[in-house]
Amino acid sequence: MPSTIDALRVRRSLGRDEWGAPEPFGDGGWAFMEKNGPGSLLVTTWPFEKEATYLHASISGGDQMPSYEALTGLHKAVWGNDGYAYEIFAPDSQHVNLHPYARHLWGRVDGAPVLPEFGRWGTI
Repeated sequence: MPSTIDALRVRRSLGRDEWGAPEPFGDGGWAFMEKNGPGSLLVTTWPFEKEATYLHASISGGDQMPSYEALTGLHKAVWGNDGYAYEIFAPDSQHVNLHPYARHLWGRVDGAPVLPEFGRWGTI
């Protein structure tokens, strides 16, 4: 499947001085390695629904959990300023952990919301 991910835009947004060139990963995804550290990024597609393709973006901090600021930077790089993405907390019975220090975002390729608008009557 051809990639729907603009890997060069993602790298440009995160900083070319901080992140290496994108390397193909999986079926239409990309991996990035931090230039001066142990961190890594993955951005992959997941065709969960017939109507929409989802993106999974993860950031690992090597031997420490990535900061909230790093996660929001990843969100902006992948979904832009207007796209919705979600950090999901699954029940223990369904939790999968391939890296002890990684954070994950899930969202539709088009950035459309898939949850109710929780800020509808004020702020979140």
